[in-house]
Amino acid sequence: MKLIMASVLALSASVAHAQDAADLVLKNAFVLTMDKENPEAQAVAVRGNQIVYVGDVNGVESFTGENTEVLDLTGKMVLPGYVSAHDHVLGSAWSTLGVDLNAAKDKEETLQMLRDYVAENPDLPIVVGQGYNATLMGGAPTAAELDEIIPDKIAIIIDFTIHDAWLNTKALEAGNITKDTPDPVPGVTYWIRDDDGNPLGVGKEGSWFPVYTKVAWDPERMIEESREKLQPQVVAGGTTTALIPGVVTPNFTNAPGMFDDLEISMKVLEKALADGDLPVRTFVQPAYKDATADPVEFAARARAMADKYNGDLFRVHGIKLHPEGTWSAGAVLMLEPFEGTDNIGISAVKPDQMKEVVKAANDQGLDVFAHVEGSGTVRGMIDAILASRDSGNADERNALHHYQIVHPDDQQRMIDNSIPVNITPIFSVDWAGQDQDFLSMLGDTRTNERVSQYRPLADAGVSVSLAGDYPSAPMSTNSMLYQIYTAVTFKNPLDPANSKKFPNGAAPLDLMQAIEAVTINPAWQLRMEDKLGSLEVGKLADIVILDRNILELDNPEELLTTKVQATIMDGQFRHRDGL
Repeated sequence: MKLIMASVLALSASVAHAQDAADLVLKNAFVLTMDKENPEAQAVAVRGNQIVYVGDVNGVESFTGENTEVLDLTGKMVLPGYVSAHDHVLGSAWSTLGVDLNAAKDKEETLQMLRDYVAENPDLPIVVGQGYNATLMGGAPTAAELDEIIPDKIAIIIDFTIHDAWLNTKALEAGNITKDTPDPVPGVTYWIRDDDGNPLGVGKEGSWFPVYTKVAWDPERMIEESREKLQPQVVAGGTTTALIPGVVTPNFTNAPGMFDDLEISMKVLEKALADGDLPVRTFVQPAYKDATADPVEFAARARAMADKYNGDLFRVHGIKLHPEGTWSAGAVLMLEPFEGTDNIGISAVKPDQMKEVVKAANDQGLDVFAHVEGSGTVRGMIDAILASRDSGNADERNALHHYQIVHPDDQQRMIDNSIPVNITPIFSVDWAGQDQDFLSMLGDTRTNERVSQYRPLADAGVSVSLAGDYPSAPMSTNSMLYQIYTAVTFKNPLDPANSKKFPNGAAPLDLMQAIEAVTINPAWQLRMEDKLGSLEVGKLADIVILDRNILELDNPEELLTTKVQATIMDGQFRHRDGL
């Protein structure tokens, strides 16, 4: 009888152990949890899509069953997954099709790369491409220059920021762009023209979108192709969550068309999830860039979509406010004129209208993330946030994205009011001639006092997050390690040997601040801090494994050679290399 009872008890214990066993155990690792109560560990156990254990190696043994996958990481680093709060990695791959001109260093190289591409691809019905840099070319190119290379078919070449495009005469004719074509927003969204008003070939800040929509846009196919192409690439860099602050399509500046493309995008995500082919959490924001859209109606439609699509794997989250263009083109609103001029720039969505958009969104329970580059736009967004708070919206998590040129008074207001920011670090270093652009447009004093001033925010406890902003920056810079490297060095990660810290007057983040800025901080900004951003029992199993402990590197250059060996999202391996 005793023998029978012992057997029953042993069987019962075995069944209990099997029920408690984890699906995956990571052990003998350096686990940086980003949990202040338990900052470091040696092991993590995952069951289903949740973390069920974080602690020492001995403790994890009780979660190991005969079907548990056990990885002995021999000192490798384990981190929470990279939460990118600003990347257009859903519908934007259309903007990088065709010839890639990003490597061209001047005008002649740009033109020669185009000649070579056309010679190698003679049967293309339309020539498209991306990556020309007007600064490096010595000024905006012209349709006549493109006609010399591509005279007999439509050609549309998008610049490296994805804001402007260079069209040949055939493309202008196809889009019916003439002297009589009005500029959508003069000074922001417009065509560069000669003294007689004739368009010269470059459309600024999406003025060219209707031409592309007419001759080349196929949303159902191109949005799905973009997702299939881009999401595996960002996962390989450690991304487990990506916020899409506006699906970048040729309808970006047209509110009705933007919502149509957004609905298609959500259906694409819905299908991907049903097919088991969604490797990254994808949160999407409708973009308010069409200043003719009524803010209250826009917010109500965004609310309806947020109610319809609200899961942990994909959702509509808040609103992207895009009031201006890019600072390097002078299409931003400044508090003081650009160096040597009386020009304070311009914005399409004026500060008073920004207040209306923010309040309407916050009244609907939606956060607003605003593209702000000019100092005037920064001030306008701060004013809008504080006005919304004063009206009773105390729970908002509105944020400033890019945060390029900031007046010292507004820097202090950001700190005093704990207003969060998202930064794309490469936008303020000496990549793509930006250092010379800043110095020529702002002068030395303003550049050093007002550009890249996000370290003081982090020091003061303000939530700072980092993101790659593909396709306005190359996919090769998109990984969490490249974001960390750029934020802690202020150097160009694509050419570190020849890059120098820029700007000199700003302080980079320290390493822990940068790690926080790709994990727990953006999780908070996306209202997911209870589920993501740190490795804690009960949280979703979004995990990155690196081949080395980046806290022990001899110099920051080693960040660029550190390898993401695995990306786990929702408890499943989405990228695995060498494990």
